Amino acid sequence: MEPLTLLAVAVGFIAVVHIIDNAVRVLAKGKGAAATKTATRSDWYCFFRMSELLGPDWKPVEQRERERKNLTDARRDEKRRKEAKRPRLYV
Repeated sequence: MEPLTLLAVAVGFIAVVHIIDNAVRVLAKGKGAAATKTATRSDWYCFFRMSELLGPDWKPVEQRERERKNLTDARRDEKRRKEAKRPRLYV
């Protein structure tokens, strides 16, 4: 047989096995209990956790932005309190 024919047969065989495997999984899931929802994983690239890659004090971008906004708001409120306590000049 030609090498191209062997390659085509091998790819076709792998495709058939893949389709059959997926069909068996779908049918098995339907027979069993209700499918459990997959939880969001905290690891990245299946091997590492983000804290291992970026350090223990790593936080998601949304959380960092929220903390930065809260800190800015706290500073702004403190400045307003200080200005409210100072004596006013009346003319």
